[in-house]
Amino acid sequence: MNLEFKGKPELIRSVEEGSRLLLSENNNNQDGSLTIILEESLDAAKASIEKKDHSCTIRFQDPVLYFRLFNYVLHHSGEDFSLEENPYFQKRGFMLDCSRNAVAAPEKLRSIIRRLAKMGMNQLFLYMEDTYEVPDHPYFGTYRGRYTREELQSLDSYCSLFGIELVPCIQTLAHLHSFLRWHNSENLRDTGDILKAGSEEVYAFIRSLLESLKSSFTTRNIHIGMDEAHMLGLGNYLKENGYEESSVIIRKHTEKVLELCKDAGWNPMMWSDMYITANTVGGYYDVKASTDISGWEKPPKELGMVYWDYYNTRRDIYHNMLRVHKELSDRVIFAGGVWNWNGISPNYGKAFCCSRLALGACRQEGIQEVFATGWMDNGAETPIDAIWPGLAVFSFLCFHEDLYEEELSTYFRDCIDGNLEDFLLLDSLDSLFKGSGKNLTADNPSKYLLYQDPMLGLFDFHLKDVDTRTYYQSLGDKLKTISETPGEYQEFFRFYAYLALVLAQKADLGLRIKSAYDAGDLSTLKEISEEVIPNIQKDLAQMHTARENLWFTDAKAFGYELLDIRLEGVKARLKNCQRRTRSWLEGQTSRLEELEQERLPYWELGNMNPHDPKAELRENLWDKIISGCDLVDTV
Repeated sequence: MNLEFKGKPELIRSVEEGSRLLLSENNNNQDGSLTIILEESLDAAKASIEKKDHSCTIRFQDPVLYFRLFNYVLHHSGEDFSLEENPYFQKRGFMLDCSRNAVAAPEKLRSIIRRLAKMGMNQLFLYMEDTYEVPDHPYFGTYRGRYTREELQSLDSYCSLFGIELVPCIQTLAHLHSFLRWHNSENLRDTGDILKAGSEEVYAFIRSLLESLKSSFTTRNIHIGMDEAHMLGLGNYLKENGYEESSVIIRKHTEKVLELCKDAGWNPMMWSDMYITANTVGGYYDVKASTDISGWEKPPKELGMVYWDYYNTRRDIYHNMLRVHKELSDRVIFAGGVWNWNGISPNYGKAFCCSRLALGACRQEGIQEVFATGWMDNGAETPIDAIWPGLAVFSFLCFHEDLYEEELSTYFRDCIDGNLEDFLLLDSLDSLFKGSGKNLTADNPSKYLLYQDPMLGLFDFHLKDVDTRTYYQSLGDKLKTISETPGEYQEFFRFYAYLALVLAQKADLGLRIKSAYDAGDLSTLKEISEEVIPNIQKDLAQMHTARENLWFTDAKAFGYELLDIRLEGVKARLKNCQRRTRSWLEGQTSRLEELEQERLPYWELGNMNPHDPKAELRENLWDKIISGCDLVDTV
């Protein structure tokens, strides 16, 4: 399609290059020409379009609203229509975790930026604990795939083509264990994860962080982190200064970091949980509606307070937490979640439910800044493309009061170039106990049943009377059919298809082995050793290859070594299972101690059934899944 732009030269310059980039990747590209007449809208917060024949008029001030409408034109060029966009929130963003081993490749980020433009999202946060370059601190991000200044500058320029603000999201208190492990950071430590508040050496270090980012970003907005510092003041700080209330420490530290931000020209925001938990000495969300916070230790009013909530399924909690935040700060930002971090597989049902409630509350409370988070918990096992349904729904709700199924499916296809119904099948991988779309307790059996040692069966108690073979085989067959269709997401679905096929045979493997051993069923154990395990290994090899291909498309190389070790560990334990059962079958071993261990509940169930719908059957820490013994020596 040939594009011709008409209108004010400054408007054309602001969108022409980005428009051609979106056109070049449009899968529905058609022959012919399209004339785009650009006009400035009277209202900066609104944009509109009128399309007739081969010409359309787009009125806008915010470039990203233009790109949202332009993308609609590209996918509906054969139609005549008129649309107006009036987003509920002034700032609409997405945060990608680039600190949980997978540092997203710059080219992958450019792909994400283009899709954000199509969705009308105008901010991209890069969550970087120690994954950016800081001069004079060579151990900061070493062996972690940190971004260079040049890479960040290039990404910032690319964002500007679409009217998107690239925002650094860093840490200036906790979540710095990857850097604090090194020998030359000893004087900066309070605990192994937390900086020593009050230390001049620490503030010199933070100053270097803030200065290092100035040349890489055009924005002056920065997220300074400071969340989940649960042991604040209880390590080296305690030894040197004695005990002090964490609420006082966090206030003093925040004031000092704000001073540093001001000196460096930054406009900061921070996660809010430490200000709440330090004042209540309770959980983040355990603030009663009647709570009077007038006597709390509070941050300066101008500091942005980011209320993060990915979990709650009660509307009143969101309203109450927003009330509390508005009393803490004049600038309240809400952060929701796309639930790509459930384990290996995403939880779209949870994401959709929480986003609807949260953004509805934000609209009613007049919040103007919102963003969705895409965390990569416990080693970035989930491929990056798993973010798309959760992010599509979040962005959809920035422009609509509710989710409309048919419109959402079209929107997903237009923005993501994929089929929403195909992606939603992935929700079933972890919905074994609750049902697709209903996994609000965030069970993640696809992870612990993959990694579980078949000779130990740590989670077998919870599989009683569950037909995992039929469940995962059916799902694997559906995903395999999807993966056979060429396209951008072919390898993505291939990975998940083989994960389901592995689970179809492996999920209840421990149960079958122990049952046969207890009954002295030699023929079944022989069949498992000679037929079932080799079949699992074949599918596992396919799954492993697909995941490796995805990693090196999505991310820098650093960090994959740990995922590789995990998947090779599954293979190694299956081989050991073969050797152990064979040695018993051949009379070389008189007993298999592992199979004589009673299978106990992994989670406290009380009077509930092993897989009661109300039970939270979730374990996302790999080192706890693989063994009852310690992975790391505690000496």
